[in-house]
Amino acid sequence: MITGIILIVLTLFRVPSAIISGRNEAKIIAGGGVEYGQTNSKLLIVVQFLIYISTIVYAFVMDVPIGAHTYIGLLIYAVAMAFLVYVIRTLGRFWTFKLYIAKDHELIESPLFKFVRHPNYFLNIIPEVLSFAIISKAWIVFAPLFILHLLTLFNRIRLEEKMMKQKFRQY
Repeated sequence: MITGIILIVLTLFRVPSAIISGRNEAKIIAGGGVEYGQTNSKLLIVVQFLIYISTIVYAFVMDVPIGAHTYIGLLIYAVAMAFLVYVIRTLGRFWTFKLYIAKDHELIESPLFKFVRHPNYFLNIIPEVLSFAIISKAWIVFAPLFILHLLTLFNRIRLEEKMMKQKFRQY
């Protein structure tokens, strides 16, 4: 039961990022920004939520005990959240859950963004959802959702690359 509660708490840690995303989206839209890949963004959000829910339910149903896997998963989660905070602070008003290009969009060229092309995806989202699988040991429910998540995530990256190249010649 404790493992399920831990996962619920970790899920709730995402609420502030949802609020930040919503505020940034509203400002971008008000400023004439445009959203791209709406269907893909919705699917990505739904699949990630399903990963959270399925691993939580699995942890409760299977009464997954706390063990070394819990601490490893929590460490991975903490690192993923640190990268999320870095990305949100670095992208500032341009950071959202969805793919928006603001009218006054700026190309962010921080060292991490030069070293890792999409740090939010590769250093936050993928490790974050993997941490849920590690903590819950819910590989049977996680694996098919993770495959779908990766497909939608890589489609999102493809769309983002296309939009950024159109907006910024130096990208």
